[in-house]
Amino acid sequence: MDNQFYEKVNGIKWFSNCGNVFTIEGFPIKIQFVTSIDEMMKNLSSQNWENVTLEAQNRLTAFLHENENNNYSGVWNRVTEEHKSNLIAVTKIAKKYADEMKLDKIFVDYINWNVLGAAMESHYININEGIPIFFKYLLDIYVQGNVPCGWKGKVKEILDGTPIDLSVGTLLVY
Repeated sequence: MDNQFYEKVNGIKWFSNCGNVFTIEGFPIKIQFVTSIDEMMKNLSSQNWENVTLEAQNRLTAFLHENENNNYSGVWNRVTEEHKSNLIAVTKIAKKYADEMKLDKIFVDYINWNVLGAAMESHYININEGIPIFFKYLLDIYVQGNVPCGWKGKVKEILDGTPIDLSVGTLLVY
């Protein structure tokens, strides 16, 4: 397991800056801030956001299948389960926040999905630096104490393992 990744995750002050603006020097995605929990939940549960995060996961899978089949085939499920078990604390924190703010279960599901995606990218980037990155950038938003919650723009479905063109959209952040 990637200890540096888990040190970063465990150091996050989860949801401590929600609704507030921040800047990240050199961040490769244009950001638009949403100002309310209702706006966050609307975007979080949008079909477009689901499509973008699924596309990011699919591109990682396609890349690994093509370029790292020995480290992917038959290994992915084991690696995923190991990361899930190491992220139980994140799930508890997200659930507590969701309960306090009276948020739908989808909030916790997306936090889990995004952080697990970042864990998988972190694992596989140590094997091949050429993997397509997306969830790592979402983790950078969580590090700020905010929540990535949507995407303005369309992402084409391409199953060749190339990274998402981050210049074609805007990341929505609460």
